[in-house]
Amino acid sequence: MKIRNIYVFLASIGIFIGLLFVIPNSFLSEDLGNTILTVIAFLFGIIAGFYIVVTTTDYNSVKSLLATETAGWISLYDNVLIYDKECANKLSSLIDEYEIRAFDFEIIDFAKSTQAKFRAIEIFMTELPYKENMSSVHQNIRGNMDVIVNARQQLTVFGTRTLSAFEWIILTTLAFLLIFSLYGLRTGELFFDIVTVVVSGSVVLLLLLIRDLDLYLWNEQTFGWDVFQNIFKSINQLPYYPAESIESGRVHTKEKEYRVGRYVDFPKSMERRIEIKRVG
Repeated sequence: MKIRNIYVFLASIGIFIGLLFVIPNSFLSEDLGNTILTVIAFLFGIIAGFYIVVTTTDYNSVKSLLATETAGWISLYDNVLIYDKECANKLSSLIDEYEIRAFDFEIIDFAKSTQAKFRAIEIFMTELPYKENMSSVHQNIRGNMDVIVNARQQLTVFGTRTLSAFEWIILTTLAFLLIFSLYGLRTGELFFDIVTVVVSGSVVLLLLLIRDLDLYLWNEQTFGWDVFQNIFKSINQLPYYPAESIESGRVHTKEKEYRVGRYVDFPKSMERRIEIKRVG
């Protein structure tokens, strides 16, 4: 679980405990409250379950496409290195710029937002001189580019939230009514209060889970960070991280030596000053 989500969850638990001393017991009649709670719990369970299935399907597709794209970059560089070492050095710089730019955006946005950097690589690869004696390697290079282009196109399709604002309003409204019903039926007994707080906190945790799946942020340390660092290492570049992601605790570096990019004049400019950090 992300550290930020843990803080939100713990904060919500604190709020729900505090509400026990603010909201009066049994402000809903037992018959009315039980009816509302049953209906709301049923609807919330059905809709939340459906949203999880839908967002998880898209999340898994994006994760697979990112693995395909990153593997394509590594294979492309390796083939160009065999084909022409001088061109491979230039390609390494272009891929490095492309990946650094990608870290300026969330996964949901990066395919559309890195089009200019990708176009520069496409032009470079189009101008790659043809060598008759290495035609098979050249064919492999074209195949690698096709794989990357295909993956990027599909990532562009997935570059919107699965759930609309209207769907989020429905889900959060049901979540609020579920928690409201629980507090309205409280009898003042300790066990009921504990159940109310635990269930309410679980509802918040469920909403955070769906949000992370919808934005492709779930387990991002692995498929949102580590997988891209493999590209940098494969093209003979140091791993790279945005400074704000490290400072916020969103990502934890594992390397002894890596690069950190800091905005020079954000938000007026997206330019970053890159520094090399050494640990140990």
